[in-house]
Amino acid sequence: MGKEKKALAAFLLGMAGILAADFWIPDRFFSETENRTLAQKPAFSIQGWLDGSYQKNYEAYVTDQFPWRDRWIAAKTGTQRLSGKKDSNGVYFAPQNTLVERHTQESVDTGKAERKVRRMMEQAQKIQDMVEGRVGVMLVPSAEAVQVQRLPAFAAGFDQAGWIRQIQKQAAQTGILAPDALSSLAAHGGEEIYYGSDHHWTTLGAFYGYQAFAESFGLSSPSLAEYERTVVKEDFWGTLQAKVNLPVRPDKMEVFARRGEGEHETAFVYEDRREISCYFGQRLGTKDAYAFFLDGNYPVVRICGDGAQDRSILLIKDSYANCFAPFLTRDYKTIWLVDPRYYRRDLAEAVAEYAPTDVLYLYNFFQFVENY
Repeated sequence: MGKEKKALAAFLLGMAGILAADFWIPDRFFSETENRTLAQKPAFSIQGWLDGSYQKNYEAYVTDQFPWRDRWIAAKTGTQRLSGKKDSNGVYFAPQNTLVERHTQESVDTGKAERKVRRMMEQAQKIQDMVEGRVGVMLVPSAEAVQVQRLPAFAAGFDQAGWIRQIQKQAAQTGILAPDALSSLAAHGGEEIYYGSDHHWTTLGAFYGYQAFAESFGLSSPSLAEYERTVVKEDFWGTLQAKVNLPVRPDKMEVFARRGEGEHETAFVYEDRREISCYFGQRLGTKDAYAFFLDGNYPVVRICGDGAQDRSILLIKDSYANCFAPFLTRDYKTIWLVDPRYYRRDLAEAVAEYAPTDVLYLYNFFQFVENY
């Protein structure tokens, strides 16, 4: 048998093995490695076929359910890195064996993003008429906009800073506050304010964000000296590591506690569940260790704080707020968190029901333009 025939036979044998595995291995609903729900087999419909949605959904299903997907991702990424490629699957390889999210101008639908910003501003103005205090919008940049020293040479990024500055200007024109997390984080760009294996800011980054918030809302500025910092996990690997599935330097997760601060009762409103703390140590041993903060994401959460009895705040948020919210216990008696991804009613209804003194929109910039 010639070399060509042997290669063809090996290829066909490999494909037969993959097809057999695909037949016998049941579809997975959730990937612990990637920490996300996987695409499921779509139901066929004539309409879906004609508008192309069925083909698109089926392609996503095949990609997500491919046998030994995690190993294929690791092999592919390892090969790309050895070949000198600077990024893979939307992730840059950064110094000190860390990772940074990659976004380009083409990765954002600017028209859709502009409409989202407009709707948020209109909604914020409506809510402003409903509360006694102030309403603010704080969009937090991701690491690539703040820690440019970690990016490969000539990396083409998306102008997050320009967008955030424009949104701040729009807010000022309508009387909405715009805490400047961008400047606060940039002033500490050489510190570990973002994880090296995950897309979130660290607790230290959230602290600097809280300083920007406090200044904007007329609160006394907190200092690091007020807090005791405790490392709760030494080996955290997050969402970016899952995208490349290669060993990178593990991150440390921290808790900040004011000296003498106690626990804060936390209620998950729709689940009719109360806990004695806003931290969940049992999550540290799972793949989704970031859920240590607030046990993950829920429609409505209430935290009891140490502030004055008549001060409360409602956070309209994404997961960036989960390690930020505990800082609010310093200045507010009640902290409400509403996640629009799971809260299906109009946000104005939440404001009317919970009657907060203040309201803050807190989103990571890309989470906002992509998921809200």
